[in-house]
Amino acid sequence: MSTVREFIDQSYRLISASNPYTPLRDGDLQLGIRVLNQLLSSYAATGLMITIANTVSVPIAAGQTEVTSGPATFLPLPDITEGRVANIEVAWLNLTGVDYPLIHVSKSEYLNSWKYEPLLGLPRYIVVFEETEITRIRLYPGASQGFTLFLRAKFQATALTSNSTINGLPGYYERFLLFAAAKDIALYKGRADAWTDKLEASYRESKDIMEAASEVNLAINGDRSSMLNGAWRVRSGV
Repeated sequence: MSTVREFIDQSYRLISASNPYTPLRDGDLQLGIRVLNQLLSSYAATGLMITIANTVSVPIAAGQTEVTSGPATFLPLPDITEGRVANIEVAWLNLTGVDYPLIHVSKSEYLNSWKYEPLLGLPRYIVVFEETEITRIRLYPGASQGFTLFLRAKFQATALTSNSTINGLPGYYERFLLFAAAKDIALYKGRADAWTDKLEASYRESKDIMEAASEVNLAINGDRSSMLNGAWRVRSGV
C-alpha cells in the first residue's frame, strides 16, 4: 500500500511535467492531503463511492432505544467505533439464534408518525439520524430485553495524515483516487489547463469501475402494513 506522501506525489505527476525526482514541497503535500480527506468525506454523503461494506454487531440492553456510530476518537465513545455510518444496507436483531429483520424508515416518515413514547418490545423499525461526526441509529419501539444488533453498512473513512498509509481502502480503489485527487488539485493550483481530455476520460473510466464495484444500497423491505403507531405497537409491546 502507498503512503499518503507517495500517493499525493503520484497525483501531482498527473498534472505536472516537473522532474519526477524533485521532492514534493510541504505546502503541496498539505494541499494534497486536504483534498484527499475532502474527497473521502464527500463520498460518505451517499456511500456510493465507498465500495466496501462491513458487517458489525453491538449488544442492545433492555430499555435501549438508540445506538451511536462514529470514530474511536469521539467522546463519549460511540457504541460502534468503525466510524460514522455512511450507508446502511441491511439491519437485523438476533435473540437466542433467531433473526428479526428491521425495516428502514426515513426521518420524515418517523417524525410525522411518532406521537408517543414508544412501548418497549421487539424493535420493528430503524431510523438513521446523521450528525456531523457521528450517526445516531434509532430503534423503534425500544428494546424490552437484550438483543444483538447487526448492521451491514459502509463507514466514513478516518482522516489521513502525511504519516498514514492508504490502509482500509481496497487496492483497486487507489487508481480512481489518484485521478480524483489530481483533478481537484489542478483547480486549486491554478492548473486547470493541465487536466486534459485524456485525463478526464481515464478519470471517468475509473469512476465507472468504482461505482460498479460498489454494493448497491439495498432497500430493507418487510411488512409495512402496520404504521409506526399502529397495530405493531400493541403486538411488540406484549
